[in-house]
Amino acid sequence: MRSTADHYTNLLAPLYSWMVGGVDAALARGEAELDSLDLPPRGTAIAVDLGAGFGMHSIPLARRGFSVVAVDSNAELLRELQANAGTLPIRAVEADLLDFPQHMAGSPEAILCMGDTLTHLSSKPAIESFFSNVARALAY
Repeated sequence: MRSTADHYTNLLAPLYSWMVGGVDAALARGEAELDSLDLPPRGTAIAVDLGAGFGMHSIPLARRGFSVVAVDSNAELLRELQANAGTLPIRAVEADLLDFPQHMAGSPEAILCMGDTLTHLSSKPAIESFFSNVARALAY
């Protein structure tokens, strides 16, 4: 069985933004999802987007005033994110989402993990570790 990383590298990454209707449509959908969360920056203005892909939520977060750490394991999707983001305050990090605490500078006030990203974790202990890390990172 191939890994999730192989699946993205060899199949999904080049097509991902097309599969979701194009970048503009996806960004509009990301904006609408954030609108429903009522998520303006209130404290540190730091947000972490886990499984950021091409920026469907990272870019709307940055447009709202957040400084975003966008974590994804696929370099191609992160390159697309950076091309779409322009000068927005987004730092793209190629890493496993379980390793996100190693890439934070400061305490985030928001951590997003949208779409089907959690289903890529390999085991129940990995999921438990993930949620423990998120809870610790948000405890400020």
